[in-house]
Amino acid sequence: MTDAGPWVVRPATVDDLDAVGQLHVRAWRHTYREIMPEEVLAGLDPRESAARFADRLRSPTNAMFVGVQSGEPALGAFCVVGPARDPERDAVPEVATGELYALYADPRVHGQGAGPAVHDAGVAHLGSVGYRHLVLWVFNANPRARAFYAKHGWRCDELVSYYGQSLGLRLPAVRYSRPASLAKPALSRPGRRRRPGDDRVARSTPGRFSDDSRRS
Repeated sequence: MTDAGPWVVRPATVDDLDAVGQLHVRAWRHTYREIMPEEVLAGLDPRESAARFADRLRSPTNAMFVGVQSGEPALGAFCVVGPARDPERDAVPEVATGELYALYADPRVHGQGAGPAVHDAGVAHLGSVGYRHLVLWVFNANPRARAFYAKHGWRCDELVSYYGQSLGLRLPAVRYSRPASLAKPALSRPGRRRRPGDDRVARSTPGRFSDDSRRS
C-alpha cells in the first residue's frame, strides 16, 4: 500500500470488482462519447466489466491496483498491468516487456491525482518484477489520455492497431512505450531476431487487443 497525496493505492481484491466494473462503464461513457456510437456506450454492463476484470485479478501474471481516498470507500481510479499480450508485435527483442493493460479514473475526480497515483503504482510494479520495457495502447482520438501518458514519460511510436470490428467499428489505437523506471535485469525468455522493417513506424496491425487497453 502506498500513500500518493490524498490517494491511497493498494492491490485490488475481489471485493473491489463491483466498483471496478461501475467505474469502468462511467469512464467509457464519459471519455468515449465522441469516439463510439451512443448505442454501444448505452449497452455497457458493469457486471460484464467486473467479470472481465475478475479474470485479470485471478491471473498470476497480472497485477491490479486501485486508488481510494483515506476514509472513503469509493474508488477514484484503477489500473491493470502484466506481461505484453502480443510479444511478437510489442516486445523488444531480448528485453522483458510489460504492458499497462488498462488505466481508468472516475470522471468525477479527474484532475485530482487518482490516475497518476495508480499509474505510478502499476509502472513501479512492472519494474520491480523485472520488466525493462513497457507498452500500452490508447485510442488515437483520445487526446486527454495521450497527453497524460506523454506527461508521464511515454512516447508514441506510431504503431497502429484497430478496435471494434465485432461491433462494426474500425477505431484506430496507437502504441506508446517507455522504459520501466524501476527496472531490474530482464526476465529470461526466448527472443526473436530483428527482421527487416522492424524499425519502421506508422505501421498497422489487425485489432488483436481487448477493450480494456484504451484508458481515460
